[in-house]
Amino acid sequence: MSETLPYVLFLAMSRNQEKHFHALKAEMPVDGVVINAKHPGWGKTARALYWVWRNRSNLPEWLSFRVDKGKLNNGAHGRWFQLGLALRIAHLMAGIFRESERRRPNILFVLNGEHYKQKAVIAWAKGEGIKVAYLELGYLPNTMVLDGKGINFANGMPRKSGFYRSYQPQGMKVDSNLVRRPPRTPVGQPISLPERYIFVPFQVYDDTQILIHSPWIKSMERLHEVLEKTVDSLRSDTVFVVKEHPTSKRSYPELHGRHPRIIYANANDTQELIEQSLAVITINSTVGIESLLLGRPVITLGNACYNIDGLVSHADNEKELMELLQDPEGLSFDDELIRHFVAWLGEAYLVPGRWPDYTPEYPARMRKRLDEILRGDQF
Repeated sequence: MSETLPYVLFLAMSRNQEKHFHALKAEMPVDGVVINAKHPGWGKTARALYWVWRNRSNLPEWLSFRVDKGKLNNGAHGRWFQLGLALRIAHLMAGIFRESERRRPNILFVLNGEHYKQKAVIAWAKGEGIKVAYLELGYLPNTMVLDGKGINFANGMPRKSGFYRSYQPQGMKVDSNLVRRPPRTPVGQPISLPERYIFVPFQVYDDTQILIHSPWIKSMERLHEVLEKTVDSLRSDTVFVVKEHPTSKRSYPELHGRHPRIIYANANDTQELIEQSLAVITINSTVGIESLLLGRPVITLGNACYNIDGLVSHADNEKELMELLQDPEGLSFDDELIRHFVAWLGEAYLVPGRWPDYTPEYPARMRKRLDEILRGDQF
């Protein structure tokens, strides 16, 4: 029976991912092997070192996200540190070569895919003609994504509104109750919200969404500065309400109170902040899709997979944002397009459930998506 199952190389980045992938392997079901990137075991060391040397021109790109995070967090990022990362890649590749010689995988399975070790293994897999499946948190509550092209802006979601308009919803009910994320540190008491405001959720400053997919806003300080420069485009009775990301390691007390029309509401419930707003501005967070689900128009400032004509408004610079803010009530909001878009996400694209609490539908839908990726099905 195992010969009829796809052979999957699961690359886990932690013990928790390792447990998750072992469960998926058994329950989808698929054949394959789970390798922990931190503990890959011994393997083809000489071959791996030679492979890394031959691919040394790719190292700056593979290591860039990790190096940028080190710089942002005042951590290690210099030449000797990067040499150490390259040696860690070689150690992992030795294990990858060991397993691939035992049996060639049909597909590589990773969570996220932007870690420097993952980038190296993905490059190897693509060079060998092995498909890649990228797992990530889903864009609707209690869902996951499994995509054959990438995550976030790099994923394979269609970008033409006509695709979604032609999709016929099957009637699946989507849960619009957002998952609450407890803050890392105490945030005080909720504030009384103004009558007219635009909601602006901050994002994690060193996440791939900011470091890779945000061309003109590279920090939350810069986002606050953009709000200061554009707030006068709003009616005089309208303000920005900002909420810092609850799980970010960095907070921004120095920005609070810097401008009278930019108010911070870190203790307020995100769903309430969305529902009572005139509109939502986000760089490229999933809060944008959640806001559409809750009936609010959205302006994106970065590269988002849902930058789809008619679905959201988009600004590539301060001037374009000012023009959009002059009439928040006139922002693009197509009820029918949103309904079809959300239906396609829930019924055809996303996998319902999240590890470790899920129903049997989770591995079943995961296997269905995996098979689609293996066949090369395009949306």
